Amino acid sequence: MPKIKFLHCCTKITDPVKDCLEEVPRRGGMYNWLFLFKGEILPYQYVDDFEKYDVIQVNMSAVDMNLIPEIRRKLGKSSSTMLVINNDYVAESWAGLGTHPLYYEQIQRLGDMVFGTEPYQTSCLIDGAFCMPHPHYVEVLKHVSIDEKDKESDSVAVMFHWWEGKTYLPALLIQKIKQQKRIFARIYGYREEYDDMKRWSKALWDERVTHLRYPDFIEHLLQNTIFIEPVQYHTYGRTTVDTAILGIPTVGSNRVFSMRKCFPYTSFDPVDIKGMTRAVLRLLEDEDFREKVVRKAKEQAEYFNYKNSKKRFLAALEMAQKGAHHLKNAFWVWDEKNEMFVSSKEVDLNAI
Repeated sequence: MPKIKFLHCCTKITDPVKDCLEEVPRRGGMYNWLFLFKGEILPYQYVDDFEKYDVIQVNMSAVDMNLIPEIRRKLGKSSSTMLVINNDYVAESWAGLGTHPLYYEQIQRLGDMVFGTEPYQTSCLIDGAFCMPHPHYVEVLKHVSIDEKDKESDSVAVMFHWWEGKTYLPALLIQKIKQQKRIFARIYGYREEYDDMKRWSKALWDERVTHLRYPDFIEHLLQNTIFIEPVQYHTYGRTTVDTAILGIPTVGSNRVFSMRKCFPYTSFDPVDIKGMTRAVLRLLEDEDFREKVVRKAKEQAEYFNYKNSKKRFLAALEMAQKGAHHLKNAFWVWDEKNEMFVSSKEVDLNAI
């Protein structure tokens, strides 16, 4: 396929978005499609000709999805330009968008191709959507490191997600570990106003790390002995792709796609506190097991690199051009062995 002229269209390029576009190393996630295809990002009002692009991508955020009907109107039904719609939000948080479920589906039907980033979220999208996690700049990130003397002994880090706000079970897990091993526990991305356990937070965590720029976050993350991803929602898990690439042993929720993919030996139901406690203690005490976990994670992290992500995107685009919406009560998932999309009816979603 010839080079694709790619546009990411949005309502406004905010300061946080500018940070994402300029940071080095760059974080994984949605904006990597822009870099992968060497495309443009423009607010809707600055696009002078939508037809000059091969692909126009729009994220179904509460603000940007309102652009989709207008872009569809300008393109018409017979345009060769592919309107690609992606959903970047965990399905459990969709209620916060304040959108009627049927309207949410109607918006998706205006696209030529729709994709989600992990199987269970994609299962909530329209029939014939593609399950396709965002790319990560693996080639650069795997060369990032810090001096060994700067690494801390027995430090355990936990990720806080403001859109979930749950810290009771992660805190319980930390307490269980501390009953058996002396550790230093820190929590990243912490925002007290969203914490359902904020009255206890100073007592529960040895360090609460609030917002960090991504390059600073990566440098800080590398200090830790073990990382824990406790999220109870279904997500593709950008941060656990980071820890896999960086070689940080990680224990966490099997509701996270990248946990199942990169850390199969240390993925648990997020309420399985005893299972996760055993895994953390074993990683702290068993060097062979730790090396096995890290080796597997680094191998599997290549799934998210630019080469493999591009292969999936182009395959999905070709199928969408030929009409991939004929599935009933199913969506498309990637078959790694045969390098093709297959119906979700044919696979175990937990095994993807």
